[in-house]
Order: sequence, then C-alpha cells, then structure tokens
Amino acid sequence: MPKIGIVTDNTCDIDPKQLEEMGIGCVSLYVKMKDKFEKAVDIDVDDFYEFLKTSDYIPATSQPTPQDFEEVYKKMLKDYDELISVHLSGKLSGTYNSARIAAKEVDEKRIHIVESYEATWGLGYVVLELKKLIDSGDYSIEELKNFVEHFQEKVNVYFTVGSLNYLAKGGRIGKATAFVGSMLNIKPLLKLENGEILPVKRIRGYNKIIKELTTLAMEEKGRGELKNITVEHTGSLKIGGDLLDEVVKLGVPREKIIFEPMDIIIGMHLGPDSGGIVTTWE
Repeated sequence: MPKIGIVTDNTCDIDPKQLEEMGIGCVSLYVKMKDKFEKAVDIDVDDFYEFLKTSDYIPATSQPTPQDFEEVYKKMLKDYDELISVHLSGKLSGTYNSARIAAKEVDEKRIHIVESYEATWGLGYVVLELKKLIDSGDYSIEELKNFVEHFQEKVNVYFTVGSLNYLAKGGRIGKATAFVGSMLNIKPLLKLENGEILPVKRIRGYNKIIKELTTLAMEEKGRGELKNITVEHTGSLKIGGDLLDEVVKLGVPREKIIFEPMDIIIGMHLGPDSGGIVTTWE
C-alpha cells in the first residue's frame, strides 16, 4: 500500500498544532486588513472577533495562492507517496481551485484534490475520519476519495447570523439572498448543503431559533448514531452558550461536545452574534 498523506486548510477548525502532530499538511487562507494581507493562522481568534464587534470596517478574505499549495505539496511528498487534498467547499472559496492549479504544477498523478462540500468542523471531521481510515491501512486511494466525496451525506451544518450583511458583502450568501431585508427580530436559519449556504426559514424570536436550530442539527442521518458534535460561535458566548445548553438538554453529554469559536475566515463572513452546530452521524 502506498503511504498516503492529507493536506487541508485552516477553515477545518482543527488546531494547527494538532494537525502538525498528526502529520497533516495545512495551507492558510488570508485576511486583508486595510492594505495588508495576513495569514489567518497568524491572527488571534479572540482578538479578531473583539475587533469585528466594534469595527465599521469589514476585512476581506483571500484564498491561498497556488504557490502556497506548491510549497506544502512538495514538502509533504518527501514523506508520502500520494496526497489527498481536501478543503473548504469550492462554492464558498477559490481555495479548491488554487489546490488544483498547484497539483498540476507539482505532480497531479500523486496529488488528489477532492471536493468536501464542507466548511468549519464539517471539513474538520472529514479530515479526522479520513486520517483514521488511512492509518488502518485497509483502504485504497479510490476508496478514500469516495469516502470524502460522500461524507457530506452524514453531516448536518445549521447556523444563524446576527446580520446577513456580512454574507452579502462577502458574496457567500448563495440562495439565502431571499432573507435579506428581514424584519426586526426575525432571525434567519441557514444550512450548508452541497457546499452552498441555503435558507431554511425565518424565525421570530431568539429563543425559538435556538431551539429550532438545535432540533434540526440533531436530526439523525445514516444509521442514526451521533458520532461528533461541535457548537461554535463568532466570539459570542451568549449564542454559543445557549446553543450548548440546548444540546445538553437533549441528552448529549457535555464532554462529547466541542465548544469553541469558529475559524475567523468563516466567522468573518457570518459576522458577530452568529452561531451554529455541526453534527456527524454513523
């Protein structure tokens, strides 16, 4: 069996130190602050979300360059025979396309770019599960690619935002444009499906959206056994904590739940006072 490595990007929400310890390559997207580009992995998450809450300026984001990928691929191919490169949904970012360009330049026979259709911990969980399959030594490269391509069928990603302005300005709003201009106290419930942000419904009242979001995120898929769950937020412990409490009320042990701020690239496009739940199922 060939020795197979994994490359992903920072939007997977897995701690960079953990990725390094697992031997997983990581390419960072960029944040543009005024006229300066910085790698997202070099920016403190908590400080950034505090800045976003009070600033009238919305930073821009940028995909990694093909050269960024080439650097990681060349380094990884010194230790691995083949690579599976899995990234933020191609419908949300040009990251996937940059990876494809770089693979052609480096060695497209040994580098397999696979569409995840995911973001945040939806991407993170496919990376972690893929690593387990590779370590088992029981799967061919084609079987591993197939696993990644179909992983989204086992994932729920539901979220709400404080304002749709951030998604609209960033061009990531997709079909959720139908919700722009909602009335006061109407909260949008959104989901990530097939790599695209889609509207679910408008809900009046904060408490109702917390309950509805949690209920939908906990809908069973596959064999109906909950495998992983993350509650995440964009620096708002209020909405994050309320979603967490609601999940625990449904009987999920607190120790099973990852609770943390989401990566700033995704969080920036959602804006302050946003939160969501990612679940994966057997």
